[in-house]
Amino acid sequence: MFDARFWHLGFMTVWFRPSADARPSPLVGLAQGLVAAAIVLIALAWLDPALPWPPSTWTPDGVVRLILNAMPALAVLLVLLAVTRRLWLAAWFVVVALWALYAANVAKLAVLETPLIPADLRMLSDLVPSVRLLRHYVDFDAVVAELVAAILCSWLLYRAARPTIASGRRRLLVGLLGALAAISLAEGAPPWRWLYDANRLGFEPWSIGDSVARTGLIGSLLLYQWDYGGRDVPPGDPDSAEELLQRHATALEQRFAAVDGDLPDIVVVQSESFFDPSKLRGVAKGQYLHGFERVAAQARSGELVVPTFGGGTIRTEFEVLTGAPLRSLDGVQYPWIELDRRDFTALPRVLARHGYRTLAIHPNAGAFWNRTRAYPALGFERFIDGAAFADDVIVGLFTGEAALTDRILAELDAEGPPQFIFAVSMEAHGPFDWRPGLDADRLAALPLPEGLDEGGRYWMHNYLYLLDDADRELDRLATALAKRSRRTLLLFYGDHLPSLPPVYAQLGFDDDGKAEKQTVPWLLFDTASASAFRRELDTQAWLLPAILLDEAGVGGASYFSALDALRTEMDLDTNASAIDDTPGLVALARLSLRGEADAMLDAMFGRNVAGD
Repeated sequence: MFDARFWHLGFMTVWFRPSADARPSPLVGLAQGLVAAAIVLIALAWLDPALPWPPSTWTPDGVVRLILNAMPALAVLLVLLAVTRRLWLAAWFVVVALWALYAANVAKLAVLETPLIPADLRMLSDLVPSVRLLRHYVDFDAVVAELVAAILCSWLLYRAARPTIASGRRRLLVGLLGALAAISLAEGAPPWRWLYDANRLGFEPWSIGDSVARTGLIGSLLLYQWDYGGRDVPPGDPDSAEELLQRHATALEQRFAAVDGDLPDIVVVQSESFFDPSKLRGVAKGQYLHGFERVAAQARSGELVVPTFGGGTIRTEFEVLTGAPLRSLDGVQYPWIELDRRDFTALPRVLARHGYRTLAIHPNAGAFWNRTRAYPALGFERFIDGAAFADDVIVGLFTGEAALTDRILAELDAEGPPQFIFAVSMEAHGPFDWRPGLDADRLAALPLPEGLDEGGRYWMHNYLYLLDDADRELDRLATALAKRSRRTLLLFYGDHLPSLPPVYAQLGFDDDGKAEKQTVPWLLFDTASASAFRRELDTQAWLLPAILLDEAGVGGASYFSALDALRTEMDLDTNASAIDDTPGLVALARLSLRGEADAMLDAMFGRNVAGD
């Protein structure tokens, strides 16, 4: 769809090129400018399903939405006109940029079922790691061919078109006007906020897919950026938080009275796309995840509600490291990028106060999703990223689970201070419709559920192969940790369901629910108290750090100890709507992230609950 429109619009720009004669008169230049603007409007209406197409369907409201979505593109058109002095070349560049933007949006919708937001565009500031990951989701050869064609057409236009604007004051005026419009739009300066009224346009950050369908992609990107990009954690209401804490004061006082004992080593593994296929219709329980089941039989385990689906690893990562539900932050989707903070009250920082050495391991580029900056802000002393892993440990497309397990075990020392290791795996990252280098015999031996066509079987086979690796490595890691002389806790969980659209469409789920509402498995294995029976607990990702610190015996851990007391008092594990129904919880989570909860808890309960 995009290719055909791309070339049609390209031919239109060539057809409207100025003559080889002298530059047009101001009146003719204005007419040509209006034609170029019309081309941009038509291209945008054609590309954006939220905008009216064809023109015969245009209504006053639809035209307003079209113009509002087009304003950034028109501002860029003026800047490019001033730079190139060639109207049709500038229009060509704008059309190509629009085509690329909407093609990226279509690709993201296909994989993650969510549209672009500003943070997706900011990730391109770290171009190399971003391209390395994204190239697995697109036909890279086709992208390169289209890029070459676009460059060739740009060169031809440059050579064929004479300047349509003179150097000097007019050129400077056009450039300043375009730059002023572009910068003020990016910043949301007046009068743009009045023109782009979120209520009138139907923009709701908590439902970004529906918002894009009503507002248009570019309009939604602007509105999201103005209110939700590069901001601090929203302030929490101290009165609301204090009222909640006072209602449960007895339980909180008992929890804060806990004293640290011998502190164990702690290993947390966030397993990429780890999911129990038995939730799919027609898949028997126990057919997969044999390693998980063996470890879970000696551990606390259950189902975990996570804040994302098919991708967005850092959303689950954020909740587990901070104990703050993402829903408490007014539409934040990529916290390490969107939240502008140099320090968070988080699990590694709390453990460091108790004498732990803290280490994060993720075999991807450290700059990806801003982890290089975010991890120190969370309190990690060290971060081992993909540069520390050799190419020969890649399985399919990404660093294998076995290499990650090896690195975790190598970092654990028998002597010295206790260690906290947080590891994010990479092998089972999508896409699953292309996976080179997998063992053909192993693939063929993996059982598949009935009801899948050839395409669905291919996706599912690739995923099951990677899932089997993660399952085996969990078993190997737990076995190795059990042999250590030092008590060790292993918290293991999946970050989200894999993106398997054809599988979900063809099989569905036992509960008839949507894929984005399904849970993932989790377990907490304690080498000192492993039992021969499973202790079932279904919970939510943001409650895991409180459960972990309670199991570790870390006393006086401020917000996390309070959260664990509230968890049992309010039955938060199974109450997924509590964060929406309890303003005090939202306020307390925000105060914690801002570093303000400890002082409140200290004042209320008469001691330094942070353990300093």
